[in-house]
Amino acid sequence: MWGTFFIIFAAIWTLQFLLTHLQVKHYQGKIREMSRKHKGYLGTGFFKKRFGNGAVMLLVCDDETKIKEAKVMKGLTVFARFRTVKKLIGLTLEESRDLDTLTVKESSALADAAGMIEKEMKKKREGNEAWIS
Repeated sequence: MWGTFFIIFAAIWTLQFLLTHLQVKHYQGKIREMSRKHKGYLGTGFFKKRFGNGAVMLLVCDDETKIKEAKVMKGLTVFARFRTVKKLIGLTLEESRDLDTLTVKESSALADAAGMIEKEMKKKREGNEAWIS
């Protein structure tokens, strides 16, 4: 009885590990793809909840803070994937903050990503070398 329980537990735990590994690879691949595809700044933002689903936002913008690409991943499971947020593309970072068609999760993740980009732009203006994070 206990042997069967431990075998099932180990199988489920291993499956969770493998699926999580695949999701991390997907996340890293999207960041690599977006950083190679566009010239500018890349920012990542997160909205986390203790329980329930969260959101991850990836933004790429140019030197004039115009958003070139925006992707969001929302969901509870490791099967969640990034999707393009077309309503953000072409807006500036400032304009995107005033957009009221985003969910609370997306808005929070967007604010984090925009904050990261602005921080990198500030570093560049101060003479530090900017980098895609």
